[in-house]
Amino acid sequence: MNRFRTGLISAVAAAGVVTLSACSDMSSASTVGGAPMGQPGHVMLEATTIAGLGTVVAGGDGKTLYRYDKDVAQPSMSNCDGACATTWPPALATATPMLDGVDQGMVGTVVRKDGSKQLTLNGWPLYEFSNDKAPGQANGQGVNGAWFAVTPAGGKAQLQGGGAPEQAPADGGSGY
Repeated sequence: MNRFRTGLISAVAAAGVVTLSACSDMSSASTVGGAPMGQPGHVMLEATTIAGLGTVVAGGDGKTLYRYDKDVAQPSMSNCDGACATTWPPALATATPMLDGVDQGMVGTVVRKDGSKQLTLNGWPLYEFSNDKAPGQANGQGVNGAWFAVTPAGGKAQLQGGGAPEQAPADGGSGY
């Protein structure tokens, strides 16, 4: 009987180790900005490299984020509404953003005229460009001399020697 108890205790102990190990793996899931990656409702801001521009910020879908020279950083204010916001959809703050390569202290929000909250980086409101169809594109770079891919510090991405990303034409309503 003593032998049976010892075997049972060993089996339970082994099962406990497996259970603890599985729990440990779950609790050490990748986190960015203190929130688990892939958590529903969260927005992702990540530093990524685009040929010809260098390091810029992309959203969770990998699409490049932009800043607009007609906006204001201090205090934050968006000046892109209506048709402008259709071409340049604001990066909305639906929940706490997850960050990868972006300083948490640089990220904030601004309340838009419609009452929604838009993400900001170093005070600059962030946008996507409707003509960027896939991750890694920067078709909005330099449109009308007012739209620029945003760097992780909130600055304007600048074209780097030789490799220039495709640029969308300034006409056709895309140059607000």
